[in-house]
Amino acid sequence: MSAFKQFTTKDVTITPFIADKGFSYTGNPITGSTVGINIYQGKNVDYTSSLNVQTGFEYSSSLNSIYNSVKQLYYTNYISSSTGDQGITASVLPGTTRENDVYYGPIEAPRYDNYLQSSLEQKRYWPTGSEENITVFAIPTQLFGEKIVPTTFEFGYTGSVNFVNGVFLQDDGDGNIISGSDETVVGQIFYSHGIVILTTMSCQTIGEDINQTPALLLETDFRFSSSLTIYEQQYKCTILENEFGSSLNPSLLTSSVDGEANTVYYPFVTSSFFTPYVTQVGLYNENTELVAVGKLSFPVPISQYTDTTINVNFDV
Repeated sequence: MSAFKQFTTKDVTITPFIADKGFSYTGNPITGSTVGINIYQGKNVDYTSSLNVQTGFEYSSSLNSIYNSVKQLYYTNYISSSTGDQGITASVLPGTTRENDVYYGPIEAPRYDNYLQSSLEQKRYWPTGSEENITVFAIPTQLFGEKIVPTTFEFGYTGSVNFVNGVFLQDDGDGNIISGSDETVVGQIFYSHGIVILTTMSCQTIGEDINQTPALLLETDFRFSSSLTIYEQQYKCTILENEFGSSLNPSLLTSSVDGEANTVYYPFVTSSFFTPYVTQVGLYNENTELVAVGKLSFPVPISQYTDTTINVNFDV
C-alpha cells in the first residue's frame, strides 16, 4: 500500500547544465565495438571501377560513396574555389520597369549549406583529381554526445612513411584541422557531427594506409572531449503538518489471529504522540507506476507542528 500526493508546477524545477568528458584511445580498441571510431578512405573513382572497394571497420561503405557523400555534405561550395562559390541570392521587388526593380537581402551567399563552424570565412580544399583520396574519422554519438568540444581534438599517427617524425593534428576551434608548428590546414572538423575530414598533403592517405594495413592502428591515437547537456530535475516533496500522520508499515500491526491477516494496530500507534518516520520517497507517473525512488540517509520524523520538505534530485 502507498500514499500519494500530487505535485504542482512550483514543486518541480528542471535545470540544464553542460557536462564535458575527455576521451583518449590508442591502438586496436579505437575501431572495436566498444569504442567504435570508424576510419574511412574515400577515393574519386567511378562506382563501377574495380578500385571501388569497401572501406571502414565497424561499418563499411565503398570508396566512391564516402568520397561523394562527404563532398555533397561539406564541400559543394568549395569545388572551384577554396573560399567558397557564391550564388546570387538577393530577392527582387519588381518595379514598373527593370530599372526600377528593387533588390534586398544579401547580393551573394553560399549556394549550399556546408555546415560552417564559425562566422569567420573558412577556406576548404577538395581534391578533384582522378583517384585522389580523402580520410574520414567518424566518431559515434555515444562518445561525442552533442558535439566535440572545440580545441580538444588531437590525433597522433606514426605509421606513415610520408612523415619521418609522425603526424600530430589538432583542431583550431574554428572547424579547421591543422598540422605542425606552422598550423597548416589539412582538413576540417564538424563538431556537432563527430566528423573529421583530411583532404590535403599526405594526411589524406592516412585512411588508405590504415584500411590496407590494420596493424597501423597500433601507431594511432585519438584524444577529444565531448559535450552533453544534462538536465537536473528537482522535486520538492512537501508534507504539511496535518498530512501522512499514520503509517502503512505492517510491523505496526498486532500478530495475526488464526492465520488471518490482522488490521489491529498496537496501542502506541493510535496515540496522539505517534510520529511516522520517512525512509524513502517514490515518484510515480500518471498511471501510478513507480519511476524513481529517493532513499534518505537516515529516517526523518514527520513533524506534527511544521511542514516537512524533502528534495529529490536526479540527473537525466
